[in-house]
Amino acid sequence: MALSDVKVFPDAELMARNFLAEFFGDEAHLCTVLPEDAQFDELIRDKAVIRVMRIGGSWRFRRFLDGPMVDIDVWTNSPASARSTANQARAAVADMARDQRDGGLCTHTTEISGPGRRPEENPSVYRIGFTAGLLVRPA
Repeated sequence: MALSDVKVFPDAELMARNFLAEFFGDEAHLCTVLPEDAQFDELIRDKAVIRVMRIGGSWRFRRFLDGPMVDIDVWTNSPASARSTANQARAAVADMARDQRDGGLCTHTTEISGPGRRPEENPSVYRIGFTAGLLVRPA
C-alpha cells in the first residue's frame, strides 16, 4: 500500500469553524485557537468570540466515516448574549448535515452535551459551550 492509497478524513474542526463563520458573518469572531489576551479583549467588546475545537471521536464503519466530537465555546460580555449566541450556534450545527466544504461532507450531526456555563477566569466575561458529534467523510 502506498501513501497515496491511504484515505484521509477531512478536517472536521475546520469544516465546523467555516460553517459557523458563514452562518454568523461579521456578528462573531470564529477561531480554532483563542486570540491573545489583548486581541480577545478588543474583540469581545463588539462581538462574540466562538472557538471550535475537536476534542476526540473516532472513525466509523471501517474508516468510511469519521465521527469527531467538537466543542463549541462562546465568549461574550453579557450572560444574555452568551446564551443567545450559543443557542444560535447550536441550531446552526444541528443543520450542518449535508453541508459540503473544505474537502469534506457532513452526513449527520448529534448533540452530545447541550449548552452550559463553563469556567472562565475573567468574571466580566461569560462563556457557554456545548459539544456536538459529527459524521464526516471526504467529499
